[in-house]
Amino acid sequence: MKDGLRFVDSDMHIMEPPDLFDRYLDPTFEHRVSVPVGADGRPYRGPTGLTLIDGLPTSDSDLQQYRKRIRRGPTQSTQPLSGSRLADTGRLDFAVDRDYSAEAQVMGMEQEGVDIAVLYPTSGLSLIARDNLDPQLSLALCQAYNNWIHEFCQYSPDRLKFVAMLPVHDVHLACRELVRCAKLGAVGSFIRPNLVNDHYWHSNYWDPLYSVHEELNVTWGFHEGVSAVYSRMIPLYGENRFYRHVASHWIEMQQAMIAMIIGGVFEFHPRLRVGFLEAQNSWVPGLLSRIEWDYPQYRDSHAPYLALTPREYFRRNCWAAVEGSEPEIEATAGLIGADRMCISTDYPHFDSNFPHVADNLLKNVPRTIAAQIFAGGGHLYGFTEADFLRADTAAASPRST
Repeated sequence: MKDGLRFVDSDMHIMEPPDLFDRYLDPTFEHRVSVPVGADGRPYRGPTGLTLIDGLPTSDSDLQQYRKRIRRGPTQSTQPLSGSRLADTGRLDFAVDRDYSAEAQVMGMEQEGVDIAVLYPTSGLSLIARDNLDPQLSLALCQAYNNWIHEFCQYSPDRLKFVAMLPVHDVHLACRELVRCAKLGAVGSFIRPNLVNDHYWHSNYWDPLYSVHEELNVTWGFHEGVSAVYSRMIPLYGENRFYRHVASHWIEMQQAMIAMIIGGVFEFHPRLRVGFLEAQNSWVPGLLSRIEWDYPQYRDSHAPYLALTPREYFRRNCWAAVEGSEPEIEATAGLIGADRMCISTDYPHFDSNFPHVADNLLKNVPRTIAAQIFAGGGHLYGFTEADFLRADTAAASPRST
């Protein structure tokens, strides 16, 4: 708990081990994936884009037209940055010393007061983020990651939860993998908001996957990441990562929300829970107002299947995350409801405010609003009081302390 308040970290990240594919990838596909190695021949944790699939990079690192200064620090960040909220602060020393192990993950949770954390990838954010990837290879990569993260969570399974990476290049394979991972304890899926092979989010292509999420009672987690080689932000902004990092996290999420509301995804899948993560959320009320502005003109002719207003669909099906320090949180809560907001620590990423995320929120908004936001992830992922009681027991165990 954080100051007596239930706290679900709706989007806490892990750092994948550099030898993940050596240990978990189906040997049938090992010749199609290569990772950087050191002089000892062992994989090391390098820039994400240095992992090659079929000889092609898995991120945007090769877009850089000139070299940028990289001030490498103990956090092992590989981004070419002028500065970082975490660089050289020492706040991640405990995690670096433990090589970002599950023990370190729980230690990070204790520092923020997190009861339950839902874990998302780091290099995995862009691992399969390209069009026209061989679906069977996509599946093998997802299974390797999912098997690893499942084992990672066994360190404290009542507090560490994971979302499945899905082979979205074949929707039926994605459904099968989600079913498999749900049996392993997955509480949802990780999906980028970028279009895959030009399949719109309101396309019938995705209906089987939406339905399986409903039937399994698991969450669809939209999470953008600037590094995707298929991102529509690359043609718009080129190699400048600053442009794309600002634009992609909001714009791609907005386009996904527009498609799901106007395209009738929530009308035809009323039990689907969708999280819009790591994109702040002050854009949500304005976007809903914009859709409602056009509602009288277009609904009857272009979306006659819609039975609710955009705001009603959002409040029934959606949650949007904050990171604790945004000055507009209280105003946004007044417009969309604090109960439809959640919070992410973004540990251990370079642009996170860890370990001050929870403190920032409590300083930023009234306690009653903070309590709803801290608990919002629990509603997003469908956690019950029994889940929290098990997490309490795990937190009190000698291993946790």
